[in-house]
Amino acid sequence: MRAHFAFTSNAVASQASDALRVVVVSSAPLVRSGLRTILGAFDDLDLTEADPTRLRLVNADVMLCDGTLPDVDVPALVLVVDAASAADALASGARGVLARTAAPRRMHAALHAVAESEIVIDDAFADHLLRQTRAEVEMIEPLTAREREVLRLLASGLTNKEIAQRLGVTDHTIKFHVNGILGKLGAATRTEAVVEAARRGIIAV
Repeated sequence: MRAHFAFTSNAVASQASDALRVVVVSSAPLVRSGLRTILGAFDDLDLTEADPTRLRLVNADVMLCDGTLPDVDVPALVLVVDAASAADALASGARGVLARTAAPRRMHAALHAVAESEIVIDDAFADHLLRQTRAEVEMIEPLTAREREVLRLLASGLTNKEIAQRLGVTDHTIKFHVNGILGKLGAATRTEAVVEAARRGIIAV
């Protein structure tokens, strides 16, 4: 089965010939080595590895993490064992989750997707994470039209500054809208808000 891409941005994939810089992160050296060997078959990946406890500055386009998600500003694809771990990873800021048993070609595709600001959810966990609950009755207050617009742009991977430029407003205004979205959806992070909005049917999957 192919990896299930829950949300996709409108960005056009880069046609640059430069390889995608990937840092493989795990506390287990054998796991890091194994993942590098597996992904080494793809000549469009520039692979390095790191221990999460020693990771500080990262010169990479995307991280492939097995286990703990490091607190660094790099989009992360996390390999997990079950839906609960997938939910935890997304709540912690991961941009994508795949099963640890995923085939190399699925990891390869997902890494490129996450690097292009897409949110990736393995189809093995999609039913659990994106329950087809369409009613919004649980929400204290429904989202406004502007909040829905901001939410759709969040789902496409845009930053607050990029959203502000797109809508012709200030960064402060977008921050205000994002805080409102998080509060109404009961979410702690932007990624969690997008997942919850999809679960409720507020944005299309």
